[in-house]
Amino acid sequence: MNTQSIQNRIKTDPYNPRHYLELAEVYLDEGNEGKARDIVVRRRNMPSDDPVIHRNWAVLCEEFGMARQAIESYQRALKLAPRDTDALYRLALLFADIGHYEKSIRYLKKTIKYDPDHQEAKRLLADDYRAIGLEGSAEVLEPKAKKLTPGTPPRYFTPPITEEHTGIFLNLFAGREIGYAVQEVDPTTGQISYSYCEAPLTHDLIASHLLGEITLAGYPLRSDNTEQYAALSVNIQPGVLEDNLKNKGYLAYLKEKTKDHVLALSRCAQQLNLPAYPEDTGWYEHRLWFFFRNPTHFLKIKRFITAFLEKVPLPDGNLTVEPVLATKPVGIGWVERPTMLPLGVHKATLYRSLFLDGDGRPEGEQLKYLKKIRKITPKAIQERCRTRSVNVIGLDAKMEDMPYPVSTLAGKCAIVKELIHKAFAGRVLRREEKVILFYTVGIADRDGDSLHCILENCPDYHYAKVERQFQRLQPNPISCLKIRELIPELTASVGCNCAFDLRGGKYPSPLLHVNPHLVPAAEEFLPAANLPVREVARRYVNLRRQSEEIKRAMMRLESVLDRQFSKKKINHIKLRDIKVRRITEKDHTRWELERC
Repeated sequence: MNTQSIQNRIKTDPYNPRHYLELAEVYLDEGNEGKARDIVVRRRNMPSDDPVIHRNWAVLCEEFGMARQAIESYQRALKLAPRDTDALYRLALLFADIGHYEKSIRYLKKTIKYDPDHQEAKRLLADDYRAIGLEGSAEVLEPKAKKLTPGTPPRYFTPPITEEHTGIFLNLFAGREIGYAVQEVDPTTGQISYSYCEAPLTHDLIASHLLGEITLAGYPLRSDNTEQYAALSVNIQPGVLEDNLKNKGYLAYLKEKTKDHVLALSRCAQQLNLPAYPEDTGWYEHRLWFFFRNPTHFLKIKRFITAFLEKVPLPDGNLTVEPVLATKPVGIGWVERPTMLPLGVHKATLYRSLFLDGDGRPEGEQLKYLKKIRKITPKAIQERCRTRSVNVIGLDAKMEDMPYPVSTLAGKCAIVKELIHKAFAGRVLRREEKVILFYTVGIADRDGDSLHCILENCPDYHYAKVERQFQRLQPNPISCLKIRELIPELTASVGCNCAFDLRGGKYPSPLLHVNPHLVPAAEEFLPAANLPVREVARRYVNLRRQSEEIKRAMMRLESVLDRQFSKKKINHIKLRDIKVRRITEKDHTRWELERC
């Protein structure tokens, strides 16, 4: 067919776009690209109800490097024939060529939906997934041939998964009693989805999840509308992520920003004495986890998360922070949605989800880290969220932020304060030092929250063990004498010189600073007449030791009083109904107490 015959047809039928299309194709075949391009530019927008014409205009636009015009023509063709797999595939190929991988993936999925045997579409879809880092999705569509590497690579040793590990995991993520979901990759499109299973989570399932054999998602909402865990998600805004999929460097930068922000949220939570645990999900997202000691109504948890978000800094403009809610709105109601559980392998990226430390690095031993996770008490949910602002605080401020009995105890007792400082510094406490904290802080704050808050900083912290030991505490607090026996070197260096009112037969104990009623009368002061002689002797020795300590403390106090009295040129001072009088004689000074 020559150009003259086509031009003659155009004269007789000037509004038929097919003639102009044929003329442009002939000019292109003859090498007259200028005339062909001119026809494409001027005539491709002619109206037509034939999708093939628009598709062919798009092909010509591609020939001339007119990507935007080609996309418009392909889209016109697809409006007329949405199932045209040739147009769908060519449009997807064009988007992939210009780096719009997300749009390419969208049209490739439609291509495969209408033509499941379209191998070129599957290969291109796998390439697109690899281009945006979804190696897992690509591997399902087109497995890569394994490369033979010379030598022996470093071996990976699978950790032994015991029922202790899976039991802790099940306890932390105790959600819906019956029902869980498994993350899957569609073998035809590589798309991630969750398959619901009507069964309870078991130890074997959790072990498979931790080993990376399957990836589990849980439903946080229990049958009584309570939850025991919640999370905040910090991720890249969908539009920003989609627009920059070809720019891996920029996405890596944004992912670092999400990590920085989730760490900032974690620090804010710590300043509110709320235990929170950051996690890298293996995707362009980080999460901050909260765990609750008691099942809490989901609306109360929602209010708790909302109140927390009001106190923390806003994210960067390209990031979003949103609660990971148990439900999502659908129509006029809500439907449950699965939450991917930590420590699993994300099937799209093949990266494992990991908990992070305060510097943003993955925790060294993730399974041991589970033992350190501390749960939030109902009291803490109410009290901590009343704080209006969050400021950077030090160790002393941390202690002041604790409940009044504990902060007072730390302020009055140098030994307790030193042990708390040691724990906050991340050092390992000896058994004797932990016993002292249990029988001082643990008795002063019967909630146990302060004890966990202090000990969780220690490398060997184990939430369940601390909680179990706390529940077994005896009611009587530790005595000062026992503290000196347990840690003599610390009491000697720090100074253990407290003076107490021991009326009523009470024994010296740091708890007298806080609440004397917590300290019972010492049995040594109330001996029975028929006690065995060895028991009487033991009590006598204890009292003598305490008496000697009291004498030494009194001598130090008298020395200080003597200096102060001489400086102020006084010989007595009145304290309510008691007058302390200094009597100076030739070779010594004595002190008397007089009732006013």
